[in-house]
This record gives sequence, C-alpha cells and structure tokens, in this order.
Amino acid sequence: MRSANLQFQKLDTMLLNDLKLFFRDKKSLILVVLTPFLILSILINIFYFSDVAENIRGVKLAVCDMDGGGFELESEIFDSTIFTGDCEAEVAEKVATGRFRGAVVIPEDFRKDLLEGRGTEMKLFVDSSKQTTAVVTSNAVKAYVSDLNEKMGTAFILNAWDQLKELNDNLRFLVTNLERAKPVAVELQQRLNSINADLSSIDFEAQHQAVSDLIGFLNLMEIQLDYVNQSFSGLSEIPQIPSISYNPDTSVALNEYNINSAVLRARYCNASGTIPILTEDPICSLLDYTDGVMGAVAADAADLSAYQAELNAKIADLNYQSAALNQSMSRLSAMVDSGSEQNAEMRRRIGAVRDNLLFLDAKTENVTQSIIELNQSVGRFLGDMIRVTDELNQTIDVLDSYTKKDPATILRPVKVDSRPVFKDKLEIFYRLPALMSIILLFITLFISSSLIVNERRGGTMARIFLSPISMFFYVFEKMAYLLLLCLVAVLSMLLATFAFRVPVELGLDLFLVFIVASLVYISLGVLIGSFSKSENTSLLTCLVIGFPLMFLSGAFNPPELMDKFMRVASQYLPLTLNIDLLEKITIYHTGMDPAKLLVMVGMIVVFYVLAVLMIRKKPTLK
Repeated sequence: MRSANLQFQKLDTMLLNDLKLFFRDKKSLILVVLTPFLILSILINIFYFSDVAENIRGVKLAVCDMDGGGFELESEIFDSTIFTGDCEAEVAEKVATGRFRGAVVIPEDFRKDLLEGRGTEMKLFVDSSKQTTAVVTSNAVKAYVSDLNEKMGTAFILNAWDQLKELNDNLRFLVTNLERAKPVAVELQQRLNSINADLSSIDFEAQHQAVSDLIGFLNLMEIQLDYVNQSFSGLSEIPQIPSISYNPDTSVALNEYNINSAVLRARYCNASGTIPILTEDPICSLLDYTDGVMGAVAADAADLSAYQAELNAKIADLNYQSAALNQSMSRLSAMVDSGSEQNAEMRRRIGAVRDNLLFLDAKTENVTQSIIELNQSVGRFLGDMIRVTDELNQTIDVLDSYTKKDPATILRPVKVDSRPVFKDKLEIFYRLPALMSIILLFITLFISSSLIVNERRGGTMARIFLSPISMFFYVFEKMAYLLLLCLVAVLSMLLATFAFRVPVELGLDLFLVFIVASLVYISLGVLIGSFSKSENTSLLTCLVIGFPLMFLSGAFNPPELMDKFMRVASQYLPLTLNIDLLEKITIYHTGMDPAKLLVMVGMIVVFYVLAVLMIRKKPTLK
C-alpha cells in the first residue's frame, strides 16, 4: 500500500519533468502543436466546397470534331481544345499520355444523322487514373448528351404531336361523316325491306294459273272451231224449192224435202247431241220454221189446188229464206275461219305473256335475292360503321390523351428528386471526423513510439527495475503524459476548425471519444516502440501500420468497395471505430455507441499489457 502511494506521489514529478522536456524540445512542440493545425488547415482548404461538380474548373478536354459542324461543349468545367479531321487516334493518345483529362470524339455526319432521325454515337476517352476528374468529365458529357437527346426527342415528339393532331382532326371529320351516313344507311335498309315486302306480295302463281286457264279455254274453243269448220266444209248449199203447179201428187216433192230437212237437222241441229250447243243455230231455227211450213203444206196438200197461189208465195219466201240461210252460212264459215286465226294469234300472244311471266318471276326471284344480299350488306355495313365509329372515337380519345402530354414527361417519365439529408453542408463537414482521426493517429504513433525508443536507448527503462516504481506504473505515466500531448493536438485541430469556420459541436461525448482514441493510439505506439530497435524502425513501423488503417477505415473509399473479408475486418480496426464514433456525434447526432467504445477500451488494455511485457523482456535497445 505504501509502495502504491509512493508511486502516485512520483506521478506529478514525472509528468512535470516530461512536460519540461517537451517544451524544451522544439521538434516535439512543433509536431504536437503546429503540425495538426497546419495539416488540418490545408485539408480544410482542399475540401472547403459543397459540390465537386460545382467547384471543379479548368479540366482540359480535347474535342475531336470530325463532323466539322462547330461543336461546342458549353461548360465552365472544361478548358476545351478543338481538333478537326481524322483526329480520334490523336486525342486518344493525348489522353493516354496525360495531356488531357478527357476527349470527346464527334463522328462524321453527326448533325445530319440527328436531323434525319438516325442514331449516332459519341466517343468519350477519360483519364481514369484521376478518379474525380474522370467521374466529373463523364457525368458532364453524359448530362450534355442527355440534354441533347431530350431536345431532339422533344422536337421529334412535338412534330409527331402536330401530325397526330392533324390525324385526329381527320378522324373527327370521318366520324362526323360516318354518323351522317348512318341514318342514310338505315333509311336505305328500310326501303330495301319495303321493296322486298312488295315483291314478296306479288302472286305470280295466281297469274300463272289464270294464264293456264285462259290457254285451256282457247284450246277448247279451237277444238269447237275446228269441228264447226269441218262441218261447214262438207255442207252443200240449200237448194231452191221450185214453184208448185197444180199437181195432185205432191208426195214426191215433200219426201225429197223431208230427206233434205233431216240431213240439215242432222248436221246443224245436233240431233245426236255430241256437240255442245254454245249458241242457238239459225239454220236449226230456219229448219224448224221450214218444217212447220212444210207441215202446213202437207196439211194443205189436199187442198193444194185451192191454195196453190198462196203456197207458191210461201215457197218463194222459203227460197228467199234459203238463199239468206246460204248467205249466212257463208258468212258464218268465214267468221269461223277468222275466229280460228284470231284464236291462234291469241294463243301466241298468251304464250308470249306466259313466257314474260316466267321471265318476270325469275327476275323477281333474282331481284329479291339481290335485295336480301344488299340488305345484309347494308346491315353489315351499319354494324361495321358502328364498330369503326366506336373504335375511331376511342382512337380519338387516346390521341387526345397522348397529344395533351408534355414530351418531357415521355422522354423522362421518372424524375429523381434528390434531397440531401445534410443540405448546404461543405465537403469538409463530412470528412472532418476522418481527417482529425488520421492526423491524431499518425502524430500519436510517431510521438509515443519515438518516446519509448529514446527511453530505451537512454537506459531509463533498465533503471526502472532498480527503483520502487513498477513498469506498469511507469508506462501508465508515459501514457498519461502522451495523453496530454494528444489533447493539445486535438485542441490545435479544433482551433483550425474555428479559424476556418467549420461547424463542430463540442461536448463531453466528443472529448471522451478523443481521449479513448488517443489512448488506443498511445498504447499502440508504446507497443511499437517496445520492440523497435531505432527511431527509424519505429517510424517505418508506424507507417506500415498507419497506412493500412487509414485506407481500410473508409476515409477515402467507401467500405462497400472492399471484398467481404476486408469489409468485415475493417469494422473492428481502431481508426475505423474512432471515425465511426465521431461521425455519429458530429454528423448524425445519434450519440456514442457504447459497444464500440468498449471495444476500443479493450484494445487499450491489450496493447498496454503487451507493451509492458515487451519492455520487461527487453528494456534497452541492446
């Protein structure tokens, strides 16, 4: 217990001695006080911008204009130099030799291909060894090409819109005419239906039947006329009755008359009943009358002598009637002949009428079928007209909806509204935690490792074994002394941030992280100094350890660019933990992560114990 108290009493003395030595050593003073301020000031000036693309200027760009159209890439970023002719290989060689950061090759017929709607291609050569300028150059040229494509596309779409609007107007005119034609087609269909109904109402069967009945009647009349004509052809004229002179014997004449009368009756009065009597035959009437007269003559024959004069008068009258009958028979025969000719002519005409009826019937059927087909065509036309009208109206609506759109929304239907979470912040705001941690790392490693090497060279470590102070306490005192120097370096860097107006929110958590990180770096530096044989070896070892820690920390490249193993391993490195804790405090304002802080405390213990053990093992350089 007394030994421990004695050791703590010696702590003040040892710290004061170390501080006196520090202030006497101008090199250490500059390294701890001025170096952090100068380095961070330089880095603040380098990263004192809000956007790389907005601040970068004077990037040397070669433009190979093989089109000869006076191509100009208007941008403040580039310092352009124009080349003409077949210059693609030339500008590519200039970029490859570092004389230009990039080169744009405009192919032949560039503007002509654009105006004629053919695709074209611009070539871009970039110096990929300079990542920042390469990215800025590529993005600027791509933005120019994107704007050019948008302008060309907008002009093309506007022209297409004009043509579509004209087409839409024509479609509206067509729809209007179709709507006007629709009632006309409906009326035509109604008229066709009416005509078809009228044609269907015509009874051609009844007409055919009437014509057939008329032809049958004419055939029957022809038969009767032929029979009458045959009868007249074999008939002789009625003889004249001679005048009766007184002759008591009149039976011979009466018998001759009766014979002739019977013959005439057989011929003209249809005594057999075979021929139908259409009209009363004048010959029969005359025979009846003559028979009556002859009967009277026969009755009066007995008294012929008394009535001779009267009888002769009657005979004369009878002869006159006979002559008239013969004359009538001649006229009747002529009439029968004329009736036969008229009957034949009527049969011919009725035949022609029947042929015309048959032709008209056939034509009516053809016309009816044509009307039905035409009606069906009109119906299909109406259906197609309605369908086409509906489709045209839908097309008009679609064209209206398209032509109302802005071409820019078609070329770029999706826009990204980029909203930075930390708006209007300088680049140094994001890089400050990493830069301060890296500066603190290297300064602490250099000072602590050099201090331990000097102590070992001077034999101080060996003398500790002869003193009441333990090696653990001695190393602890050196770490406390180095911690004070680290805090001075931290204050120097904070002074640089205030000098350049870089916003940093100070707090206990911020200083706690700096203290823990400083102790980690101090213990690591002490460990390096414990096995280094010279200052050069310690400095080289610090560089060998510090540079991997710096590049694996994600300060300059995101961890996502590393492979999986390195990405996982980098998360547990002291510099990575330090940067992450500072970012959470200064950028994200989420406070410290206790788990990561405990990991760093564990590193302090491990490095401290290893350093003490190494110094015990070899307290001097010999």
